[in-house]
Amino acid sequence: MEAVGIITEYNPFHNGHLHQLNVIKEKAPTACIVVVMSGNFLQRGEPACLDKWTRAKEALVNGVDLIIELPPQACIQPADRFAFNGVNGLASLGVDYLVFGAEHAEYDFMNYASQVQGLKGEFKKYNQSYAASIQAAITQALGHELAEPNDLLALAYAKANLKLGSPLKLQPIQRIQAGYHELALKAGQQIASASAIRSNYQQGRLAELRTYVPHETYADLSDNSLVFWDDFWPFLRYKLLTTTPKELANIYGMAEGIEYRLVQKANELAHGSSFDDWLHAVKTKRFTYTRLARLAVAMLLNLQTEDVTSYNEAPYFRLLGFTKRGQEYLNAKKKQFTYPLVTKVTQKDAKGPLAVDYRVGKLYQSLTGKEQDLKKAPLRIF
Repeated sequence: MEAVGIITEYNPFHNGHLHQLNVIKEKAPTACIVVVMSGNFLQRGEPACLDKWTRAKEALVNGVDLIIELPPQACIQPADRFAFNGVNGLASLGVDYLVFGAEHAEYDFMNYASQVQGLKGEFKKYNQSYAASIQAAITQALGHELAEPNDLLALAYAKANLKLGSPLKLQPIQRIQAGYHELALKAGQQIASASAIRSNYQQGRLAELRTYVPHETYADLSDNSLVFWDDFWPFLRYKLLTTTPKELANIYGMAEGIEYRLVQKANELAHGSSFDDWLHAVKTKRFTYTRLARLAVAMLLNLQTEDVTSYNEAPYFRLLGFTKRGQEYLNAKKKQFTYPLVTKVTQKDAKGPLAVDYRVGKLYQSLTGKEQDLKKAPLRIF
């Protein structure tokens, strides 16, 4: 059975994602659509607005056949490493194609990857971030700028695929109607960015979102209180106020003594300050907002460097749900899977190999009240 893979967050699932699935079904109507999805915390350093089970259900109801969770240790990493974990996951599941949205679907990303693989930026320039440095090096190597968010992620997928020996065929799909960072809901259109959907929800404009999301997602937006960084800010601020910089040094992604600044700025904030207030206070030219937000998630989750190292050395994935076609794919391919595919979490797992997942799930559950691990069976949408 042929399989088409997607690496995604579905934060939340919207009409742009539905468009992507419809394009895949039109081109490969008999293929099994396999999704590797980030769990309750995301690569750019933020909590998911809805829990992983709710988002998985939205995807399965709207056309995904098999949905796998990318564990938190694999998500809270820089883009290249996040992309590698996602591509590695799809390859380990025997997927044939990787489909992704891109601002320039006509680009030959595998060719670009061969030109920039192993490229390093000039990180000795202390007046710029590593991201800006590597961006300049890529522009020089390709002869033109590659700056749009989805194009950059596509390049990261291609580099990961090349590093793994090109197990996947890459197929870009043109992103339409809404840009990645656009916050406006455009009249006459049915696609808005996930950022726009979350932003308008926060502004109390729920009814206006009905046009831009499938029925299942709209019902979830109506029935749930979405989760945002400020919901977790009291937890993080408490950690910053009660932990020394030395104790934070082993948190994943900590570098160049930034832990001293993180603690200092938390102590200087006025009463009633928000997560964004703290983020702007700690910002430097050396650290991008995204990198700082990922550091904030790592501190919130107490994600140690050794947690990530252990995952990189022994990857695993979590089965969140499947349809009839997805079940057939699992039955046909499961003996060929490269890495463990976890179907349930026991108390023993929670104290052992899945301790990080369990800890992260309990933290998210503290806001939603919904169990994330124990006694949770994969969703079946038949």
